[in-house]
Amino acid sequence: MYKRLLLALSLAAVGASLIVAAAVAGTAGTAAPAKAQSSQVTRGGTLRVNVSDTDYEYLDPALAYDSIGWATLYTVNMQLLNYPDKPAKAGGNQLVPEAATGFPVVSKDGKTYTFTVRPGLKFSDGSPITAAAFARAIVRVCHPDQGSPAVAFASNIAGCTAFNEKKGNLTGVRANGQKLTVKLIQADPTFVAQVSMPFFAAVKPTMPINPKGVDVYPSGGPYRIVSREPGRSVVLERNKFYKGNRPANPDRIVITTNTDQNQSLLQVKAGQADYDLGGIPAVQNGPLSEEFGVNKGRYFVNPLVGTGYLALNTSRPTLSNAKARQAVNYAIDRPALLRTRGKFGGQRTDQILPPSLPGYVPADLYPIKGANPTKAKQIWSKGGEINFLHTTSAASVNYAQIAKFNLEQAGFKVNLKPQPFGVAIKTMGTKGNDIDIFAIGWIADYFDPFDFINVLLDGTNIQDTNNNNYAYFNNPKYNAAMKAAAKLTGEARYKAYGKLDVDIMKNAAPWAPVFNFTSRDFIGPRVENFIFQPVYGHAILNALAIKK
Repeated sequence: MYKRLLLALSLAAVGASLIVAAAVAGTAGTAAPAKAQSSQVTRGGTLRVNVSDTDYEYLDPALAYDSIGWATLYTVNMQLLNYPDKPAKAGGNQLVPEAATGFPVVSKDGKTYTFTVRPGLKFSDGSPITAAAFARAIVRVCHPDQGSPAVAFASNIAGCTAFNEKKGNLTGVRANGQKLTVKLIQADPTFVAQVSMPFFAAVKPTMPINPKGVDVYPSGGPYRIVSREPGRSVVLERNKFYKGNRPANPDRIVITTNTDQNQSLLQVKAGQADYDLGGIPAVQNGPLSEEFGVNKGRYFVNPLVGTGYLALNTSRPTLSNAKARQAVNYAIDRPALLRTRGKFGGQRTDQILPPSLPGYVPADLYPIKGANPTKAKQIWSKGGEINFLHTTSAASVNYAQIAKFNLEQAGFKVNLKPQPFGVAIKTMGTKGNDIDIFAIGWIADYFDPFDFINVLLDGTNIQDTNNNNYAYFNNPKYNAAMKAAAKLTGEARYKAYGKLDVDIMKNAAPWAPVFNFTSRDFIGPRVENFIFQPVYGHAILNALAIKK
């Protein structure tokens, strides 16, 4: 999600992962597991959700790639396979058939997947959902004029890369009635997880190609998008044609964007708003946990498979040299940066892969107990000017100011460049931008190291816009090693990725990893039935219910 993140630090991410149940250590202890919520809840009413300090980047499934977008798409869209509306311990991190009648039939060579779409499904306009709806989703992702960031996930579908580069046709997708057949270039054990991402949700076969995104369109999930007013609001209503078993408790969900985070917290505490997808002010996590307890009905802490990091733009003059990037890793004060996230904020790291991902191998690469500006200057004495992009939340501002102080102690000159989250994502995602460092983060889209190493650092996937390789790291040696690792399976795969993680960070350092983080959520007194979606890292909006 892009995974892209927790907006308390406006860390993007997407998105999303098969989360392990173990708690993540915070700066002031760990949280107890959440209690199960009652299934006897009320349907009806209007759920009022804020999105503080930012707006949606996109609502189009081919383009949306951040936590607030995916939280909404999870509520409105229908997938072939999807994650159920349950906490991790109850199976919320395990794929189940949704539009499909079951898991796909896979050919003996592992290269052909055949899905059967259940008959009788309908979009929110009453039109039928057939295999063509999912074929169209793949076409839109691969289309050269759509500019989808999901091309990296679809590149193994036969013809997708050639089609995207205007060198051939998309030959690997065929829809015939309720049958969808997808042919891969090579066997990939993660394909089912990839095709279950929101990018590949059902869309009408007539949904246009639009690189700016389509905001309002017929959907197949429990809710439909009624309207979007950019910079102000999004309104969802229950989909009367949805006949599935997913919860659809509120009649309407009214989402107000660009709210002030501190004011929003007061609104949620008072019941004037019910939830803030933009997160909680970092300094309030301690007081909230003391007032309401942890996982006892109002304030919740859950682990995430994700990494908060500084993306070091290797295409820019100051950080084009690996020594300069290594110096940044020595210069930053990871404990101080993590403290800006407040209580239960996460644990420090100097690696790309989170410890809970298969393949992770602990390595002592850079200081995680404090800054070492002396060592940074020994490695790189030339300094240089750095444009540092960060978002506008209070925690993000504090985070950037600490990083600026650290880097200037190591001889760099730092210019802070605050932007709202959605704007920052577009700025950094545009090739040739003037940013040297971007404070960002990543939550796994699915439980495999490919989703960190290849998705975020394979330079062959860089395009003109909508990039998520914010380091613009494009090293032929490592590109080849990433592609080789992606072809492996089992322990050999994880061993290769573990080695790549250490090798890339030790020798190329396109990132300065800072911490592995948690999700901290707070709901208002009017609502109940909080369920944390462990894959996408947010409250399940359609499950929240207005109390009787």
